[in-house]
Amino acid sequence: MSAPVLRAMQAGDADAVALLHAASWRSAYRGVFTDQYLDHEADAERGQAWRARLQPDTTDAGWGLVAEDGAGRLLGFAYVMPAHDLVWGDYVDNLHVSPDLKGGGIGRRLMQGVADRLQRDGSKLPLYLWVLDVNTAARGFYERLGAEIRDLQLSDPLAGQRHPVWRCVWRRPALLLDHD
Repeated sequence: MSAPVLRAMQAGDADAVALLHAASWRSAYRGVFTDQYLDHEADAERGQAWRARLQPDTTDAGWGLVAEDGAGRLLGFAYVMPAHDLVWGDYVDNLHVSPDLKGGGIGRRLMQGVADRLQRDGSKLPLYLWVLDVNTAARGFYERLGAEIRDLQLSDPLAGQRHPVWRCVWRRPALLLDHD
């Protein structure tokens, strides 16, 4: 597969982003989130959340990137809340790749796109995200990209439950641009 094309996330991407988000959760969190939620509620709930988040008049200060193939198929996405926490920095609220494409470099490319945009926007803050404790594959991926894994705590409610999560921190996000 050729390198994904990154572009800014737009309001019209909400439904595709929501479907990929739900598919990613079904793949990664079967047995963690309830089957009822994953099989019968996730698509609609994620759709509602992403349509609200990407409305032009939203108060959400975030921005997103989508990764597409040459035909415009959504391969993955990242969503960032700049300067979310002045101590911890810019926050990657979501990073998801189509489950059948994991391991192909799309997540790395999205994280590099995030670091590049933050650098161009003049951010000097660290970058962080939260990852569920049970998602050892994602934790390993973030460590390979140079993240410091720290601060185990309980999440805000996800799919109706709180879960143990780790904070993954890049103190110098520009170093993500050096990972091939």
